[in-house]
Amino acid sequence: MEKGIKILLGVLFTVSICVVTPFSAFAADKLVIETSEGTEVFTVSENGDVYSASRLLSNGASAWGTAPFVLGQDTMNRGMIITNKATSNQKNIYFGWNVGETHEYAEIFALQENVGYKNLILNPNGGYVGIGTKSPSQPLYLGSGAYCSTGGVWTDASSRKYKTDIKQLTADKALTTLTELKPVEFVYKADIEEKHVGFISEDAPALVATKDRKGMSSMDVVAVLTKVVQEQQKTVQEQKATIAELSRRLAVIEKRSKRNDS
Repeated sequence: MEKGIKILLGVLFTVSICVVTPFSAFAADKLVIETSEGTEVFTVSENGDVYSASRLLSNGASAWGTAPFVLGQDTMNRGMIITNKATSNQKNIYFGWNVGETHEYAEIFALQENVGYKNLILNPNGGYVGIGTKSPSQPLYLGSGAYCSTGGVWTDASSRKYKTDIKQLTADKALTTLTELKPVEFVYKADIEEKHVGFISEDAPALVATKDRKGMSSMDVVAVLTKVVQEQQKTVQEQKATIAELSRRLAVIEKRSKRNDS
């Protein structure tokens, strides 16, 4: 005889075991959990498949709205969701395949009210990873436009569309910044066997240091060097022109002097 165990539940999974008897109303032996209204919410089939029409409450949670940790299915069938289900400023983390897209990449993203989406994309096409973007075109691609190329080269976001308040760097500011830079030799504490040369951000001019004074962008230093070199080249060209003019005048004077001597 086919058997089943039927456990009637009260609201919010308050268990009330009413009967444990042979039950043949199902197609196969299984564990069935129902609400007091008879709605099936949890099923274990004879082959071990588990189906839940609701969600898993954990970490001491007693209900969906008060849960500090909830595991269930997103309403858009994206995959799984971990959420605090707070009544305000709710925080959700989703795992699964992006619904409505090409389904060619896995997606993990956090959604916080009043903040928006923070995505991590795992794209099996080339093994690309995107952070803050749904379409990584490089092995590691950030929503800011910066990326690490296939060849292993880190590339800063440099397009005009990422920038604002653009103005030319003056020669005086560039020269002052370059003069204040203090190149040093050092080793990182995490690897004392490998030596490096560079700068100490706390000692660097504000123009090339991050606002927290914990880091520096190499492109900022390159821009300063470029401006200084451009100005030096301009000076060199002017000096060359001056020398050429003086040489021309000297040649004229020497020519006249020779005529007078003759």
